[in-house]
Amino acid sequence: MSDPTPAVRDVRITHVFNAPREAVFAAWTDPYQVAKWWAPDGFEVPPESVEIEPRVGGRFHLTLVESAGPGRFPYRSEIVEISRPELIVLHAEAIPEAGMEETITRIVLEADGARTRMTLTSGPYTDEVRENAEAGWFDLIANLERVLAAS
Repeated sequence: MSDPTPAVRDVRITHVFNAPREAVFAAWTDPYQVAKWWAPDGFEVPPESVEIEPRVGGRFHLTLVESAGPGRFPYRSEIVEISRPELIVLHAEAIPEAGMEETITRIVLEADGARTRMTLTSGPYTDEVRENAEAGWFDLIANLERVLAAS
């Protein structure tokens, strides 16, 4: 008999930014900067939708809006751990309309000379959702890379 419980796995991505750790941390915690890079392809984040309270128990809220459609997807998470400038842990609410369950996203920032090594772990995701989640995180990291390079 097969197990009726779907397999769940995390997405884990390591990326090195050509920017100091403090700048990468600020890009994660400054609402103006988050609005510039958080949206994956085909979406945007209205700056007025971003609320970030960089403290344990604080909000990390934003709304993803389809660029060519009516879709609006609120992303609501709580900061459950934060240590400036090396760690942010977010507990995100489910987004049923996007097929997403609750997730934990852990962002670890390590200084690498003048650069920053970011290790992002997010999940758990079912196998059906994991591939899209991973592609979305890669989009966001590429966007973050562009924002940091322009600074």
